[in-house]
Amino acid sequence: MDGGIAAVAIGGAGLLTGSLTRTFGRDKTTAPKQSAAPVATPSAPAGPAPSVAAASVPVGGSAQVKDPATGDAVYIVQPKAGQYCGLSAVCTHSGCAVDAPKNGQLYCPCHGSRFDAATGAVVNGPATKPLAKYAVTKSGDKLNLGPQQS
Repeated sequence: MDGGIAAVAIGGAGLLTGSLTRTFGRDKTTAPKQSAAPVATPSAPAGPAPSVAAASVPVGGSAQVKDPATGDAVYIVQPKAGQYCGLSAVCTHSGCAVDAPKNGQLYCPCHGSRFDAATGAVVNGPATKPLAKYAVTKSGDKLNLGPQQS
């Protein structure tokens, strides 16, 4: 009987580890190291701005890039033809990674929050703050992620 309890405990630890990875959804290996010097803005670029082919972001769709300042995932979305913006993939409720936009919304699988895929506004809680929004500029056939907007 003790072997069964141990197997359940080990299995539960594995599930918890996977859950925590999903919960925090951040790529710590690509995030810049923190320095003692103050940073001018919270979204100051740490490297070249990420870009994607405009053709890879259909109306209602998205492409995922990383914020060079934090390493966090950002969705570049096109809610209406010719209108582009970036939305953080980090839920404002507890830091979980939200799913890619579907049916005009981004869904957080951890607690059920939903966000508007055009604005990042909260559609359904428990989140109370909108997703962080980023500027996106189009240059030729490329979409370039700009700084986080306040």
